[in-house]
Amino acid sequence: MKTKQILTAGAIALSMILTGCSSSSTETKDTKTTEVAKKKEVKTLGKKTKDSKSLKFTNNTGKKITVFETKSSSEESFSDNLLEDGDSVKNKEERTLYYTVKENDKLDVKVGLQDQDKTFVFKDVDTVDIKKVDVSLKDDKVNLDVTKKDGSTATLTPSEDSAKAEDEKKDETEVKQEEKKEETAKADSSNKSNASESKKENTTATTNTSSNKNNSSSSSSKPSNSGSNNSSSSKPSNNSGSNSSSSKPAEHTHNWVAVTETRTVVDQPAYDEQVPVTEMREHEICSSCGADLTGTYASAHIYQHMINGDDKGGWHSEWREEVTGYQTVHHDAVTHTETVTTGYRCSTCGASK
Repeated sequence: MKTKQILTAGAIALSMILTGCSSSSTETKDTKTTEVAKKKEVKTLGKKTKDSKSLKFTNNTGKKITVFETKSSSEESFSDNLLEDGDSVKNKEERTLYYTVKENDKLDVKVGLQDQDKTFVFKDVDTVDIKKVDVSLKDDKVNLDVTKKDGSTATLTPSEDSAKAEDEKKDETEVKQEEKKEETAKADSSNKSNASESKKENTTATTNTSSNKNNSSSSSSKPSNSGSNNSSSSKPSNNSGSNSSSSKPAEHTHNWVAVTETRTVVDQPAYDEQVPVTEMREHEICSSCGADLTGTYASAHIYQHMINGDDKGGWHSEWREEVTGYQTVHHDAVTHTETVTTGYRCSTCGASK
């Protein structure tokens, strides 16, 4: 009995140990699966909605991207920074961008790098046929290297004024605002001056009218003259009206200047060609039938011709060109640059269309 109890207790203990090991193994696998899923998760920028579009981009600038803003090309201002405080797109990191543009519009993009005051703006980016975008840095300027769905590539450069520091743009904005304030103040001053002159004229007219009335009452022998004087002196309001209408400030006329952008167009993508490598080698040729006897037992072949009564007999050597391998030759892409008008900007007030 004691032996059976000992064996039963041992079996129960072994079962508990095996169950614990199995549970621990399952938890370890679940933990690893979760970690792998987290590693494969790709970060995104922007909000995914039913109307949004998506685009994959990779940071190849060698620096962190700390500013990434988008807008529809017809909108005046960019969105808030899509990167939250403390977040940045690290070098070689890939992200999915979600964006929304209005109908018949294109995408405008603003990019800024860490420890740089400058931001770079790309206008009218046509995303219809784009497969992916690589953000690169060349000569201290950010570029967008675009790969299209057909395999062709193009490099988009920032617009002319996009490389200005934000402080410079703020200064320009403040200067324009000050100029508008000065124009408004001059217009107000002109209006006040005209109004003051109008009041003086009204006061003079009133004085003249009063004087005419006194004259008419004191000189009863000339009532008709006093009446005519009253009627002639009662028209000061026309001058005041003309002065007020002439005090309106002149309307601003836009001076539109074309905004251009230089783009690289790929005429033929880069490709690799396999070029054969040849070598002249000696071959043994049968003089009777022309068979290539290289590497064979030529004597037996010649002996057969002799038995058949062929009078030529023997063989001779010929040098022939043979392909011994292949060499890979790389051909660079054939490209050309073209200047494209991306919009128009007023040289006076900075408005764009």
